[in-house]
Amino acid sequence: MSFKVKHYAAKTIKTSYAMEWEMLLTELVIGLLCSVFAYLGFKASVLLIFVANLFIAVCCFSLITFSIVMLIKEKLEPKNSEK
Repeated sequence: MSFKVKHYAAKTIKTSYAMEWEMLLTELVIGLLCSVFAYLGFKASVLLIFVANLFIAVCCFSLITFSIVMLIKEKLEPKNSEK
């Protein structure tokens, strides 16, 4: 017994970088909260709270910076006409 399978391959499209504002805002809020918690952990001399929240805050701000740099790079890149 054989099965007949129809396979429709997806057309390839050129992907372009798009800024996701909700993701950017979420990372900014999480980064700010973790920065405040890291500062409070530093003031209270609680190393575990300080290090964990500082790491998360640095990661969030790094992702925000990366997103903005990629957006600028995409905007400055010359567009090639594909036919």
